[in-house]
Amino acid sequence: MSDETIIGAQGGSTLRILSASAVRQAITRCAELFHAQTGQGAHARFDTSGAILRRLGEGEVCDIVASSLDSLQELAGRGLLGGAPVVMGVSRVALGVRRGETPPDISTLEAFVRTLRAAPVIVRGDPAGGGTAGNHMQKVLERLGLIDELAGRTILRVGGYNVMKEVAEGRAPFGLTQSTEIVAVDGVEIGAWLPEEVQLTTQYAVAPGRDASPAARDFLAFLAQEPCRAAFDAAGFARP
Repeated sequence: MSDETIIGAQGGSTLRILSASAVRQAITRCAELFHAQTGQGAHARFDTSGAILRRLGEGEVCDIVASSLDSLQELAGRGLLGGAPVVMGVSRVALGVRRGETPPDISTLEAFVRTLRAAPVIVRGDPAGGGTAGNHMQKVLERLGLIDELAGRTILRVGGYNVMKEVAEGRAPFGLTQSTEIVAVDGVEIGAWLPEEVQLTTQYAVAPGRDASPAARDFLAFLAQEPCRAAFDAAGFARP
């Protein structure tokens, strides 16, 4: 999967979607279903929640924004949305492994620390990229006093999809990122949830862009229907 996906024929009526990578699988599937029903094409671009804040702040135009609720609320406060965000699902941070492999024990905070210290390689989100899980894991490791100890064995990647590609392609035994970003990558699966002491629950939402086209309103209404709710379920989201 690249940083963008084109669905249907492109033209003046193409629906422009800017989405956080955590919502990639779900929003792409919904755009495909919408195209099948209406013929409306879409051009979806993917980035971190932090980068979406920057891109829209710098004047990028889109019809639909899909990102963390916190980032959308910030965009709304800056007058960069055309309507209120609607929460689509909830994601949690997990440890992802190659499909069929036994995950390491992270059932308690102590076991989580032991697993990190024993791992030959760890891959997680680069906090400089602005991703939700990347920022969270940076803070967790700082709190646990493990940043320096693990630095020489840590791979940083921007976006959870790229984190899990490292695992899928055998360069790391596990990755730490949003559950929804794990299930979006072929060949990997959720191995375990982070302990509650270091867990993060994130609400993800959609909203129209400030200059959204009429088709954007139709798409937002479509997202509320059961096929799209089911697409978010399949992408690893819990319903709000």
